[in-house]
Amino acid sequence: MLLMDGVSVYGVVAGLTAAGIAVMSVTIRPGEARFLVSTIRRAAVVTAVPALWIVVQLFPIKAVANPIWASAAAAIRYPLAGSISIDFGASIMALGLYLSAAGVALLAAAVGVDRQRAIWILFALVGATTLIALILVTQDTVGLGGLTTTAAEQAQAIDCAAIGAIVAAAAAIRTLERKDSRSAPQLNLTATFNWTFATCSAAFVTCALVVIISSTGAVMIATIYGVAAVIAVAGIRRLRWGSWGLAAVLVLGIGAAALLIASVPELRAQGIALAFVASSPATLISASQRVLSDTAWTGTGAGTFAAIMPIYRQINDPPMSTPPNAVVALSIELGWPMVVLIVTVTLGATFTLLKASLERGRDSFYPAAGAGGLITVLFLSFINPGILGTAAAVIFAAVIGLAFAQSKSRTQ
Repeated sequence: MLLMDGVSVYGVVAGLTAAGIAVMSVTIRPGEARFLVSTIRRAAVVTAVPALWIVVQLFPIKAVANPIWASAAAAIRYPLAGSISIDFGASIMALGLYLSAAGVALLAAAVGVDRQRAIWILFALVGATTLIALILVTQDTVGLGGLTTTAAEQAQAIDCAAIGAIVAAAAAIRTLERKDSRSAPQLNLTATFNWTFATCSAAFVTCALVVIISSTGAVMIATIYGVAAVIAVAGIRRLRWGSWGLAAVLVLGIGAAALLIASVPELRAQGIALAFVASSPATLISASQRVLSDTAWTGTGAGTFAAIMPIYRQINDPPMSTPPNAVVALSIELGWPMVVLIVTVTLGATFTLLKASLERGRDSFYPAAGAGGLITVLFLSFINPGILGTAAAVIFAAVIGLAFAQSKSRTQ
């Protein structure tokens, strides 16, 4: 997915996800199905909102239609049924990719309601993200070119490595907690513990090194926040600090984030959407500012960034098909009210998973990993566009689906 991202990969992901959901729907046990519904009911409702908005953007609603349709109608002297989206095909493809990611989250949740299957999903995520990290670190250190050659591929790989550090940390904590449990000495699991912990630690180091070597300070801070959330939950549980400990950590983390944000010199000149952009050309940032200032609250339609940018680029500017970060792309395509809603829901989901990780039993590392992933991805969305890629979206969706599936204890 990372190396061949495009329309063909969209189709493969959609087909495999649909097949997996079809198999799951006829093989899932009744008790698991009831538990799954109780766990993801609210999340499913919230997840449907962006999809419904993309559908609304496709309808020919004259009152909120993009002015580009009126200009086109005047140019060709033929009436056109305008819509919010300026490119039907791009919006439909974006809708398909979003639904595929939501399907991956649903499938991961359905499979992950079982404890034994959940750990295999966690290990699979560790393996996938570590493999991507190895590809990127090999390219950067040895000079092996042709793997992640575009800005979008590079951003995707970095974001996957950041998520990999979080899930690897969660897997390592899981191994330590199993060793400390009463059943471990009786089952003589010392050798298994040593091998598993060493593997998870190596995966964490690999992903962390990639973030350090291949990214900027902002990406490192985003990754540190996600990993710190996982470690903080484990520490609070070990010290039995409970909700007060979580509140103290949240206040400390929010305060530190506020100070970091306020210290960014570009914040006032470029605005919050562009202040933290990593390694983007000045021409792209300038053009994005012009688009943002002209974009209505309804947006230009999902997936239309590449279609709208040629209108705003200068004659000597290079092609601009990749957005500077995910927030800019979503603000232009979906409109700023939807971006505010997404950020608000992300913060709410983070708090929900952190709370669940303290209330959960020995499997608290699953919701903790989901909360850490949400924190990191939220920060990364202001830094680069990687999370909009297929590989990063699928991995992140699987992490969140698994986190919600294991956010409550199952008795059936």
